[in-house]
Amino acid sequence: MTELARLDYAVNALGYSSALGRLVGLTSKGHHWWKNPSHVVLIDTKGVVSDLGPVDAHWFRTDDVSAGAVVGTTFYVRDNARLHAIDIDPASASYLKIVRTVVLDWPALTLDDFAVDPATGKLTGVSAAGGGPGEVVTFDPVSGRLLSRTEVAELPGKSTYGAVVIDSAGTVYATNNGYHGRSRIYRVSGTAVELTAGPQLGMIDAAGCLPNPMPPRIDPPAPRPEVPPPPPPPAPAPTPAPVAAPVAARVPSPVVPPPPVTTPPPSSVAPQPVPVRAARQKTEPRKDLPLDAETTPLTKSRKWAMVTIILVMLGAGAAAARARG
Repeated sequence: MTELARLDYAVNALGYSSALGRLVGLTSKGHHWWKNPSHVVLIDTKGVVSDLGPVDAHWFRTDDVSAGAVVGTTFYVRDNARLHAIDIDPASASYLKIVRTVVLDWPALTLDDFAVDPATGKLTGVSAAGGGPGEVVTFDPVSGRLLSRTEVAELPGKSTYGAVVIDSAGTVYATNNGYHGRSRIYRVSGTAVELTAGPQLGMIDAAGCLPNPMPPRIDPPAPRPEVPPPPPPPAPAPTPAPVAAPVAARVPSPVVPPPPVTTPPPSSVAPQPVPVRAARQKTEPRKDLPLDAETTPLTKSRKWAMVTIILVMLGAGAAAARARG
């Protein structure tokens, strides 16, 4: 046995709710008996208790409640000879109300604990109210009617079985509160086998075979702010049909650099000045017809006269040129 937590108050009629993933029980600690004293609580495997609130029935108290089990979303508790059905569905209009009460047959009304048979949904416990050995008792939680009772020789009588669970195979495990000064656990499947014993306990309870590990309790995250979706991307523009281009247009022509300008080296010969006036044309000598040899003195005098005229003309031309310059 491993101690998980210690509570400051008693919790009775424990059952296990697979829908809520927690143990379910009743307590009146801290509540006034005349103002809905019985509260339904949830307990996890670490001993953390969540108070769901009071049972909606002013007359209901936990003084005589001694057994409990959960079938679906209904919490069944035995109050003396009566069986109360409490709705623990948070979505129901009858949440935490007693929706049904039935009277139990003998010896179901003596059971100090019962468990749900997973195969049938019926409730089963162990009674030791008779004079002989203990009996395995099964009843219908809806009507309270007895379905079967089987005496098991190996189960001690004249004692109480305060904790009963049933596994998935239908095997019953029952704990006797005190037999010969010891609390004893039995496995019952046709016959009973004692599994272990320990110090005698005054008050015990059981709540079914819990899953291992128990599902964690996680608060739902806060809703995220609504973020508008991004706008859809614009439709791509239609691609024009490719146009065949001449090869010369696709291949760039090589750029031919202009030929370098070669400056001729300066000549060592000084350039001749250009004459302002063009040179006169060279006078060709006049070609006279051949004459016969001069035979008279008149002919010589004519020659000298001609020479004199030419010289006079040349002198006048030179003087005119000097005047113009």
